[in-house]
Amino acid sequence: MEQEQKPYLQIEQLSKMFGTFKALSEISFEVFEGEFICFLGPSGCGKTTLLRCIAGLDIQTSGSVIQAGKDISVLPPTARDFGIVFQSYALFPNLNVRKNLAYGLENRKIKKAEIENRVQELLSLVGLPGHEEKYPAQLSGGQQQRIALARALATWPGLLLLDEPLSALDAKVRVHLRHEIKELQKQLGITTIMVTHDQEEALTMADRIVVMDHGTIAQAGSPVDIYRNPASEFVADFVGTMNFLPATAITESNIRLGELEIELDNSAVKMTPDQKVTLCVRPEDLLLGQLSDQPSNSAKVAVEGLEFLGAFYRAQLGMEGFNDLPLTIDLPPNIIDKHEIKVGAELAVIFPKDRIHVFSVS
Repeated sequence: MEQEQKPYLQIEQLSKMFGTFKALSEISFEVFEGEFICFLGPSGCGKTTLLRCIAGLDIQTSGSVIQAGKDISVLPPTARDFGIVFQSYALFPNLNVRKNLAYGLENRKIKKAEIENRVQELLSLVGLPGHEEKYPAQLSGGQQQRIALARALATWPGLLLLDEPLSALDAKVRVHLRHEIKELQKQLGITTIMVTHDQEEALTMADRIVVMDHGTIAQAGSPVDIYRNPASEFVADFVGTMNFLPATAITESNIRLGELEIELDNSAVKMTPDQKVTLCVRPEDLLLGQLSDQPSNSAKVAVEGLEFLGAFYRAQLGMEGFNDLPLTIDLPPNIIDKHEIKVGAELAVIFPKDRIHVFSVS
């Protein structure tokens, strides 16, 4: 996103209290026009509360919400420019699809012919032409969610808010629909914020991810940046799979892992000798070496378990000199076959120094 571009949505020092409980703590960030942002985090981290504050469904205790240069902090939801899709679809069960889609347009006193044209346009947009006479109960979960999305877009909003819109659907429908939503968002160019606890959903759909933890922003960045360069152990643990290994600093750029000395490429932590740290490395970033060689950052390991996960195998490894060390490596099936890797096999594993993250132990 270009730096000169003016933010479409600005959240400034936003906090929200529920009695004595602080759900949000001085949240500040910007969203640019046409961006797809995901609020990602575990249950209770504040992501839905933040979305509701943007929508005006909850009013913040302090701080402000500015949309398209206008302070909307205390405006009721009806006076704000957004469409929203909930996890539960929230379609009117007693109204057919046509009337569900027309509801917001009728409230704006738009002419009947224009409403009918818009209804047909929306049905084509979400791939459900000819469904206007059906009632919600006659539609599948995926179809209901598409209608809910069409209804949210009916009044041409400047901002689309999605509150875990896919979590009630089965896995196959969810994967298909997230692709459709992303394509639709790109086609319309509508600024979109989606709440999800599903990391895969965030990684595949978002332009930027805002990872939340206990009412604060733990890290914000592109999916690649969040995945490749986690800012904390929390982010490293929540996004993707990670090996967490207790280690001790030797110098600013070397640590000791059991009996193994590991050289670091560029440690984000300023380490002092004997400092306790946590080494983090993703299972797919570990490399296989040759048992006959002893390159730097390599360790002799034994395969203690092998799990087939379709596209890859996940091997549980025991490391020489560090018997209790939980270490996993992900390997493609052709490598497993080529090297005849099975439980009990001995391997050499290399810790690539440019893929290692180190965090200080608090």
